Amino acid sequence: MLGLLEPLAVAPMVLVAVLCLGALLDCARTPGERVRYVPKLLWLIFMLSAPVVGGLAWMYLGKRPEPRESTGDHEEPGAAGDTTKGPAHGAGPFVQKR
Repeated sequence: MLGLLEPLAVAPMVLVAVLCLGALLDCARTPGERVRYVPKLLWLIFMLSAPVVGGLAWMYLGKRPEPRESTGDHEEPGAAGDTTKGPAHGAGPFVQKR
């Protein structure tokens, strides 16, 4: 019975280690311009001192999303120049008439 409980006890530790290591590597590789709220060094110190909370905070709060690059080949519906589809053309139940 003891052999069956061992993988169940190890699995949460492996998940925590993967979260912490992934967050540390992601923070180290993220350019400084994309880091939010505090400098990158303070994020790293926070993640080392409080691994689980620091890793989760980094994932949700620590960096700005990557800017979307327009290739010009294909535009999404509702994009700035598209006035035929989606809510950008001014039709629907919540549009105020002028």
